[in-house]
Amino acid sequence: MNFPDVEAMVVEFLNVRVAPKVSTQVPNPRPDTFVRAWRTGGAATNRVLEEAQITVQAWAPTSVEASDLAQECRRLLLNDYTGMPLVRGVNEVSGVYFDPDPGTNIPRYTFTSALLVRAQR
Repeated sequence: MNFPDVEAMVVEFLNVRVAPKVSTQVPNPRPDTFVRAWRTGGAATNRVLEEAQITVQAWAPTSVEASDLAQECRRLLLNDYTGMPLVRGVNEVSGVYFDPDPGTNIPRYTFTSALLVRAQR
């Protein structure tokens, strides 16, 4: 059994559900509004299940827009994760918090979730 690429699953899941582009890296050139989602940890529980930690950042021109975008991504992961067939559950590691970009001070909100993921057969 092989574990799926959780980053790719989350990016695809969010890309069809939120308006701005979602990717694992900050796009170049950087758009005004976008979402970054990438794996920041986690490990296999056994040979069939792993708990993958995913961090999501929402960037926007204003803090209100960035917060709203992050909250929407959070809601989708917590409530609609069944749209990712191999995900068995989602737990929050850290809630949404204000995390402006240190280099530019552009508004950004961040949160982290742990996805319980089943291996592919």
